[in-house]
Amino acid sequence: MPRNPTHEMLVKPIHDEAARQQYVLSLKDFVRDTMRANNRKIYDVLAKPSFVAEHGREPEDRFEVAEVMWNLPWYCLFSRFYRDAQEMMWDSVADSLYRERNKLSEKFRKYESDPNKKGSLDLNPQFDPPRGMSKMDIHLQPGGFCMDLGDDDVLAGAFYEYGGNLFTMGRGVGQRESKGEVATRFINERYPDLEPKRILDIGCSAGSSTVPFACAFPEAEVHGIDVGPAILRYAHARAEAMGAAVHFHQRLAEATGFADDSFDVVVSCDAMHEMPQKTTEGMMRESFRLLRPGGVAVHMDVPLRFKEYDAWTQFNRVWDQVHNNEPYWTIYAYNNPTAMLVDAGFPADMVWEGRFLQLDKSVNWFLATARKPE
Repeated sequence: MPRNPTHEMLVKPIHDEAARQQYVLSLKDFVRDTMRANNRKIYDVLAKPSFVAEHGREPEDRFEVAEVMWNLPWYCLFSRFYRDAQEMMWDSVADSLYRERNKLSEKFRKYESDPNKKGSLDLNPQFDPPRGMSKMDIHLQPGGFCMDLGDDDVLAGAFYEYGGNLFTMGRGVGQRESKGEVATRFINERYPDLEPKRILDIGCSAGSSTVPFACAFPEAEVHGIDVGPAILRYAHARAEAMGAAVHFHQRLAEATGFADDSFDVVVSCDAMHEMPQKTTEGMMRESFRLLRPGGVAVHMDVPLRFKEYDAWTQFNRVWDQVHNNEPYWTIYAYNNPTAMLVDAGFPADMVWEGRFLQLDKSVNWFLATARKPE
């Protein structure tokens, strides 16, 4: 399964929409490969010498790097282009999605009402999404992850997948292997004896990581949880369109409501960097509580670990927190998943933290994993 598979819920752009989207991708490629790639050179040639001349030493942290970089017209121009390209990406996606909005809702109703559907959808009308998700347009996605325009609305999920496809291509992420497939390959390699019968994907969003689990483990019962109703409606319809049996629920990562010892695998893909520290800690405790003896937790995310970076790299990577609405970006970059897993109850010698390379080598994913004792 490629990273961006085709299916009935994925909107097809008309000619002019596709042309605009290709232009935006070209712009993002230019900003990433030319402008951002040159920022380090600008820092070494102009910014750092300027700081040394004034202070008699090199910048010691990302804040001091920012002090000189934001005084350079080049960096301000890059930042403006980078932000504009992200906003233009969402605008180009919106043209297609709002044009097909009613048809998407019709498809959702068709799949939800199908008596032979493979999975299920469990929404709670009284559910109150966390403010950190509901009050901010994460990644600048219009309306955010929790946007909900009615009982059959799926736009939040459609935005997430369609815009996410363009975003990853604009970031140079390979399309050969989905993030869910990366996680399943890791599980198969590290835990070859594991034969999961029940799997939970925390922070499943539009289901792009959840469906690969259902495909890789066809005998397993697969569940996905997230907080936005429309994004879950889309995930449900998407899974049905792809012939995957997945059960989606509107629940919290730190309080899922499932029974103790009820899953063999608890996984998250790209969720930690969207959570405050307390929620991540709660997700680790919930992972231990939910796992049966011998079960495994696998939490995978972007390779953003500030303890591994020098001051320049920290400054370069923190751009997304302020300018791409990533409020928990640096919180994630400084957190300690190993300590969280141990505090949750996993034995230290059964916890592992490290990197796992995507097949095409475009992303060296960060993973934190642990096994519950038999």
